[in-house]
Formats: sequence, structure tokens, C-alpha cells
Amino acid sequence: MKVYAIPGLGYDCRIFSGLTLDVMPEFINWIPHLPDEKFKDYTRRLFHHLPQDDDGIVLIGHSFGGVVAQEIASMKRIRKIILISSIKSRAEIPTSFKILHRLRLYKLFTKQLCTRTVRFWGKHHGMKDTSTIELFKSMLSKHSNHDLQSALRMLCTWEPTPMKNGTSIFQLHGTKDATLPFRFIDNADEVIDGGSHMMVFNQAARISWVVNRELGKSE
Repeated sequence: MKVYAIPGLGYDCRIFSGLTLDVMPEFINWIPHLPDEKFKDYTRRLFHHLPQDDDGIVLIGHSFGGVVAQEIASMKRIRKIILISSIKSRAEIPTSFKILHRLRLYKLFTKQLCTRTVRFWGKHHGMKDTSTIELFKSMLSKHSNHDLQSALRMLCTWEPTPMKNGTSIFQLHGTKDATLPFRFIDNADEVIDGGSHMMVFNQAARISWVVNRELGKSE
């Protein structure tokens, strides 16, 4: 079994740093978006090194990383996808994200704006202490504004592509997720009471236990 972990929009592999997993994953870091690149083309480039016919692959996707994982599963054989604070259908995309696209407000999404304002909204999204906020700022700084805006546009407009036969999805979501609110999630497989969008980092012990259980079922 091969396990790959994909961070969310604006994050990098450090979002998974608190996890203690029985199978060491390979961490996928984002690559630059090409001008006007389509979502499927981007994900194909991101995962070009995955074997085409290996049915022992498990993808762990946080937030937007979970959406990317599902796109990969439409092109390659994937045994299982574990979604952490992510979505599995267009119906689970918050209305606010759809409005962002309709008004093209995603073009205002910059790391400079996020960095300056995170002290006002960060706590609501699970960044409850200075060290977590500083980690978020550091992760965000690794991305260009073009890449952030391109990824946000892809998330806002995502239309799921049917996955190859045999791929199962396990969805893990927190009740206090303010980024992808729990009220939009349809029948999550595991619910973390009080879990925020950052629960993969600040509730890592609980998330590790659940993920290890699911990896054990995939062996």
C-alpha cells in the first residue's frame, strides 16, 4: 500500500506534521499553476509520477487536497480516499464560495491580505494561538497569488468527475469547521465534535487514530 497526503489550499505538508501514522505517507506539495490551466490538467501534472495501474494507492486529502484527490481518482486507480475537512460533492461547497466565483471575487484573494487580516478571522478557523497563526503565515508565503487564486477558482467551480470503479471515500469532518461548514456536509463517515478546519493539525492525535484505523482496513 502506498499513501500520499495532499494539503489544502494555502497550506503545505506541515499541516500534517502532528500526525503519527502507521504507514509513512509521501507528501505532495503544490506546483505552480499554468495560465488558464484547467483543473484536470493541473491534477494530471501534479500526480504524473503515480503508477497508472497500481490499485494499492491511498490518498489523504485535507480541504482542497481532498478535491484534488477525487480528480486524480477519475484518471488513475486509487484504492481509497480519506477526506479530512474536505468535500465530496458540489452540493457540499458553501454558498459563499459559489458567490466568490459568480462575482469573480477570488481575484482579491492574496497572501498579503490574508496575512494582514488573519488575526481577526484566524481563531474562528481553528488558529487559536500565535504559533499556529505564524505557521499558517509561513505556509501561505510559499504560494504565489496567481496559484492561490487559481486554486480557489478551481474549488469554487468544481464539478466532480466520476471516479474509476473500486475507489472508496471516507470523509472525516469537524462540527466547528468554519471554512467548509459542517451543515453543508452530507453524512460524513466520522464526525469530530468541535473539530475545526485545522483539526488535522491541532487535534492530530484524534485524527491519527481515525486515519490509522482506515489505513488498516485498506491493507
